[in-house]
Amino acid sequence: MMAALDEEALREALASILLNDTRGDGIVDGIDGDIVTYLAGMLHEGGLDDVEGSIVPFLEGYGCSDELIQQACTAVLSCGKDSNQSTNIATITKNGIIESNPGAIRLNKIVSMSSTLSEQTSAELDQNRFLWGQDNKISAMTNAQRDAHGSTVSAKDKRRARKELESARKEYEAKMAMLAKEEEGEAGKASVSHMVLPDYRSGRNEKDIHVRNVSISLDNGTPLLDDGELKFAHRRRYGLVGKNGVGKTTLLKAIAAFEVEGMPRHHRILHVRQEIRAAGGDISVLKAVMDADVERNTLLEEEKTLITRLEGEGGTQIGDVSGASVKAKLEKLKSRSKEVNGNEGDTLFNADLKRLDEIYERLQILGSDSAESRASTILSGLQFTLAMQNGPTSALSGGWRMRVALAAALFIEPDLLMLDEPTNHLDLEAVLWLESYLQSYRHTLIVVSHDRSFLNEVCTDTVCHCISSGYNYTGDSYSSQTHPEYCMFYCQIEFRSRKLTYYKGDYDTYVKTSDEMVKNSMRVYQAYQDKRAHMMEFIDKFRASANRAKLVQSRIKTVEKMDLEAPEPVTIEPLWRFSIPNPEPLGRPIISIDDVWFDYTPVDVTTCIKKPKEDWILQKVNFGVDLDSRIGILGPNGAGKSTLLNLIMDRLTPIKGSISRNGNLRIGHFTQHSADKFDLQLSAVENMLNLFADAEDQAMRSFLGRFQIQGTDALKPMLMLSGGQKSRVAFASLAYQKPHVIVMDEPTNHLDMESIDALVEAVKDFKGGLIVVSHDQFFITNTCSELWVVGGGIVSRFRGDFNEYKKETLERTAKRVADSVKSLSQINS
Repeated sequence: MMAALDEEALREALASILLNDTRGDGIVDGIDGDIVTYLAGMLHEGGLDDVEGSIVPFLEGYGCSDELIQQACTAVLSCGKDSNQSTNIATITKNGIIESNPGAIRLNKIVSMSSTLSEQTSAELDQNRFLWGQDNKISAMTNAQRDAHGSTVSAKDKRRARKELESARKEYEAKMAMLAKEEEGEAGKASVSHMVLPDYRSGRNEKDIHVRNVSISLDNGTPLLDDGELKFAHRRRYGLVGKNGVGKTTLLKAIAAFEVEGMPRHHRILHVRQEIRAAGGDISVLKAVMDADVERNTLLEEEKTLITRLEGEGGTQIGDVSGASVKAKLEKLKSRSKEVNGNEGDTLFNADLKRLDEIYERLQILGSDSAESRASTILSGLQFTLAMQNGPTSALSGGWRMRVALAAALFIEPDLLMLDEPTNHLDLEAVLWLESYLQSYRHTLIVVSHDRSFLNEVCTDTVCHCISSGYNYTGDSYSSQTHPEYCMFYCQIEFRSRKLTYYKGDYDTYVKTSDEMVKNSMRVYQAYQDKRAHMMEFIDKFRASANRAKLVQSRIKTVEKMDLEAPEPVTIEPLWRFSIPNPEPLGRPIISIDDVWFDYTPVDVTTCIKKPKEDWILQKVNFGVDLDSRIGILGPNGAGKSTLLNLIMDRLTPIKGSISRNGNLRIGHFTQHSADKFDLQLSAVENMLNLFADAEDQAMRSFLGRFQIQGTDALKPMLMLSGGQKSRVAFASLAYQKPHVIVMDEPTNHLDMESIDALVEAVKDFKGGLIVVSHDQFFITNTCSELWVVGGGIVSRFRGDFNEYKKETLERTAKRVADSVKSLSQINS
């Protein structure tokens, strides 16, 4: 190998051959001083191992003659010889003779470079140890080990990370404080969202809602709608579905608070939120629902005031007409109007009488006469017993208070009712009743839900807010039938159009329509690409042809025009999926429940009297689970579904009977609150390591990467993660257990459709046992092969499919609602 060459010497050697000595320009056109400098630098870096391979093609490209090229090669090689001679090293032989060796030589044996250092006096060694900090027995490798294992993050990046964490923490705390403030309610009132009273004097009393030039932004300032359009037709029911966190709730809140400029003020608009944490009061559930209608209560109070004033004018009292009909009241007051004719208060009396007539007309529209029976019907449909309806709201749990809020909204019957995930706190029986009730809703409805079956049953239209004007496609195939979220209502891909698009039909119809639109867009874009490629091929082929110059220029202009009018590129994001590791085989029985009896209070603590066994929550349960079991457990809330799951997972002990489990059995548990078990101040990796103490840090990071929790997302506090990312960490904790049997209790609550799809596919591919309690019809029908019903203390297998169970449940609920209303009327009479 040749020694390193002097770049300046190479330049002078090349310049003597390629440049004119007098003028300094090149002998050959195109070669100047800059070219010579570049060529010298190239040879300096690459060496002279292949001079001809480096110089010859380069100079031939500029049209140099063979003689000139040969002269340049000779000059460079001669420069290399001179460099080698100047870099010969001198060595001293054993005889002390200085010899000059050309270049590097091969050593005959290993030479120890530390032999000279070892020949030091003790004083020199002590001095060196003191200088290197080794006099206190600190290892020489300490600093190197500290540097190797220390953080490689710069101080600037650390400061930036601390600022981002502090900002995220403040944002999180502010959000929690805002939610807590919004959900504070007065004790004793129904926990429903505040409804702004309408102004009936504004507008033309049109029932449709049509607002143009709508602009709304998210809390973080991101535009949600930009010059959009709201179009809601009377008695139409709209479905609004999308990924968590894209702004659906923000849109509904803005509409409900009349923050949208140009929103008609004569409509009664109500938004029922997903979560309400307000404490209940001492008033009954039935009264709380009835008191929720602020307009009705205001009109009733004004009616009392007018009746008192009208009865007191003109002398004789009308008498107690509290039980009389509206028509009787008006007739008596009109007869009094004739008696007071000619008095000074005649004008005021007639004005009050006219206002009272308007109040009665409005109360009749609101259905005031049948208010109590309507409220009882709604509460019964939502699984409230007669005793619960007459009991205080303070005795209810959070889930049942959410049902009170939903019942109050249905009782009010606003002109525009907006329900935000109404099925989250309902059991399957209540969901089925709500479906049938909303199908006959007399006004406009907007529903936000992740339940496909619910949307199909309820909605007549679909609203699509495509933030992107195109679709995001990076895969080989696409089907919105299997995963439509990437072309759906709130497509969070890129901010372009920010418009609302409306589709006729239910959710499945929308999926088919959007699927066809995507395919058509793909065909249009592909046709554009093919035509452009064909024209570019012609242009590239004949670009240098003088005979076709005009034709080439014409094609170039056509391509430029095509590019200006080109359709949007059609791209679709790949589907996110995860898998649950399949367990090793286990011998039977996996789980066996034999003649199990259970109740939380088998003996009354105060009276010490045993509860009758026919009143126990679970009675003589016989149940079995294998690795191929796919069991859906159905039944109303309070029937004992969760109790049965706790018995299976050994969290409860049966009072009578036995439960057998395989000694090597691992049970995985996933609920709607699985993401809440994490410490949000810790990272996803730290939370997983706390749950699984035997896991290693790097292995856990790799495992989380399979769930798209990777890089900084895996290391930053979980409060900085989105809701979907937290759900993925919960999925990871389930998969890491490698369970033989998975027990799921309302797993789809708070998940968006993308996460539900991923969970469904993972459960389908899982080769272990599955037990599910869920109100999501889509999830049950796609994951469960057998249904078991819990009710009245009995656990029995349902001999039929889900549609048959649905029909039977609706019939049973209708009979219970009728009986409840009948009992209430008997009590009042």
